[in-house]
Amino acid sequence: MNKNFAIAAGLAALASLCWAGNWVLGRAIRADVPPFGLTFWRWALAAVILLPFEWRRLRADWAEVRAHLPLVAAMAVLSAGMFQSMTYIGLHSTEAINALLVSATMPVFVVIIAWIVLRERLGLRQAAGIGVSFCGVAFIIARGEPARLLDLHFNVGDAWILAALVVWGLYSVLLKFRPKGLSAVGLTFFIALGGAGFMLPFHLWEVSRGLHVPLTAAGLGAVAYTGVFASVVALLSYNAAVARIGPSRSVFFLHLMPVFGAGLAVVFLGEKIAFYHLIGFPVALGGVLWATVSRG
Repeated sequence: MNKNFAIAAGLAALASLCWAGNWVLGRAIRADVPPFGLTFWRWALAAVILLPFEWRRLRADWAEVRAHLPLVAAMAVLSAGMFQSMTYIGLHSTEAINALLVSATMPVFVVIIAWIVLRERLGLRQAAGIGVSFCGVAFIIARGEPARLLDLHFNVGDAWILAALVVWGLYSVLLKFRPKGLSAVGLTFFIALGGAGFMLPFHLWEVSRGLHVPLTAAGLGAVAYTGVFASVVALLSYNAAVARIGPSRSVFFLHLMPVFGAGLAVVFLGEKIAFYHLIGFPVALGGVLWATVSRG
């Protein structure tokens, strides 16, 4: 292993750890911090932190954003707004371990949405991988009891997580059309800004119902972690890894996210890894790899 790869691996693993922590934190503070408020303040803080990095290119990037405003706005709504808030809502009623293991199938949803929207070719190998992956997810969601699915008796939080993954698939498809002249930091800055703007009415609705982000260690810590580590640190680390070893090698380190998350959930939330996790996750992950990894 050369030094460049080792550094890139460390950066990609750090990004996965930060993102895993976001899911565990979302579960930990579910009773104290409302989901829309957390999503709004997360992206507002991220935009403030990213502004100095973007400042020199702000005018040029803004011109690109204006020329592609519907596209960038849709990306902001889907990723920073809907995906994050739906994830936090789902974590109100499902365990962090469950949500994280189900989220491992995210690449499969991207393949499906690309097939539906872009008419990208879906081969037999991909279709088989998707089927295997969903069998693993179904086993996790059913808590190892298939009769739950037949009776349509499953956790509503798992349904929110699955819906969030569909939203992420849509965002990933739009990402293929990102403005070529828009810098990576600029795109993230405007997505953060747009996401915060989209979430503001929902946050104000929560406030009108007496649901505030509390000015406590839990509330401020949640905003700080999600805004700094889950947004900025994770993004910059992952982008740096991609710059060193490319996206096709960096993406495999995202499979560490459920592993890191399960460990964090056991340590900090007292959650337990059940038999259906040990069976369902390898099946789901195997299906993902089968559907998304190129031959050779």
